[in-house]
Amino acid sequence: MVRVRAKIDGSLMATQSASIAEAGMRDWRVRRIDIRSPVHKDAHPVARLELEHPVRGRVTDIGEASGAFDAAFVAAGHIVGVSPLLLSYNVRSGTPVAGEALPIQIDVEIELNGERHKGTSSGVDLVRCSVEAWLDAIAKSGEHNAA
Repeated sequence: MVRVRAKIDGSLMATQSASIAEAGMRDWRVRRIDIRSPVHKDAHPVARLELEHPVRGRVTDIGEASGAFDAAFVAAGHIVGVSPLLLSYNVRSGTPVAGEALPIQIDVEIELNGERHKGTSSGVDLVRCSVEAWLDAIAKSGEHNAA
C-alpha cells in the first residue's frame, strides 16, 4: 500500500491508503540509470535505476542480470512490483539529421500473468528509451487488467 495525501473540503489534508496500481503505473518517469558491466566473464552487469512518481516520489533500486538491459528491467520490476517475462526487444533507427543524435524507437513485448503486452518509446537515448518502453508495456498491462 502507498500513502496518498488527499484534499478534503478544499483546505484540510487527510491521509488515505491506495494500492500501487491506483497510484498510477503510467506516471513513473525515469530519472537516472547507472549500468556497470564487469569485465570478468563470471560476473553479471548491475543496473542502478531511479524512477520518480508523483505519489511515491523518487525510488531507487538495483538489479543484476546476465545482460545490462535485463539488469535495468530487474531494477524497474523491483520498484513497480512486477516481474514480467521479456519476449521481444527491437530497436529501429529514424532518419538521421546532420548535427543531431540519431533518433531511435524501442519496441518491447512482455508477458505478465499469462497475457502479452507491448510497449514503445522514442528518443535519442537507447538506455532511457529501453526502460521507458518496458514501463509502457507494464502500464498497458494494468490498463488492460483494469478494463
